[in-house]
Amino acid sequence: MLIADTVAVIGIGLIGGSYGLALKARGLARCVIGVARRETTRHIARSVGAADETTDDAREAVREADLVILCTPVGSIADMAQHIAPTLQRDCVVTDAGSTKVGIVRDCEAILGRRFVGGHPMAGSHETGPQWARADLFVGATYVLTPTPQTDPAALETVRTLAEKLGARPLLLDALTHDELVAFTSHLPHVVAFALANAVAAKQKENPHAAQLAASGFRDMTRLAASDPQLWTDICLANRDAVLTAIAEFERQLRALKSALVDEDATGFTAALRAAVEGRASMLEHGSLGK
Repeated sequence: MLIADTVAVIGIGLIGGSYGLALKARGLARCVIGVARRETTRHIARSVGAADETTDDAREAVREADLVILCTPVGSIADMAQHIAPTLQRDCVVTDAGSTKVGIVRDCEAILGRRFVGGHPMAGSHETGPQWARADLFVGATYVLTPTPQTDPAALETVRTLAEKLGARPLLLDALTHDELVAFTSHLPHVVAFALANAVAAKQKENPHAAQLAASGFRDMTRLAASDPQLWTDICLANRDAVLTAIAEFERQLRALKSALVDEDATGFTAALRAAVEGRASMLEHGSLGK
């Protein structure tokens, strides 16, 4: 089943490349046009099958597109929408994959009107580039859509169907609720991973043996700290207020554990850990990670 005859994916890295692979593997598009600034990226996208054609000219890429997916960094999505607007077909649907939504939805809707549907597939990796793209990246993932009262119902249905056909589970939320929630579930874990990596690196400078004692716990807890620093700077600044709220709650939880240790309160400390075990199990049971 074709979702669109021609799909333009602007920013054909890990996420954009995974869209391209999935669209082709599932027969959802006849032609996928990938857009990237660097020839190396475009070459890889073509070689792994993430795009039928590639270009560095976004305006040309969207001329014949029925669907456009904006996969550029969050700070540049609205600018890209402004850039491509003059050459979009009248009935072309535009969506994005940005991990913050309030600013993107506000700005892109002002530029593109009813045809824009905010989206965020809750899938990804700390790796970057189309060489890491996977056709099954979205399978089983929650795929948030953030329509507004102005969103064209037909455009929303196109993107909702896209999410389903990619194997994801569509979830409609308003943009503000989305940003408040992902600040805790996605943005905070990255901030914590970076902070933990910095803390241990500081200890290693004091005593080089620290690196020799860093085992699977350190590796697993800091995996997200291998992510692109500029990308996560942009995300956290774009969702600044919600991320600050999430950090404040994390600090509160950390202070509670610290206080229990200072007071040698084994009962309180154990109770906090047990609550964490139960809370994590509940999250996995009711979320997409446990499926």
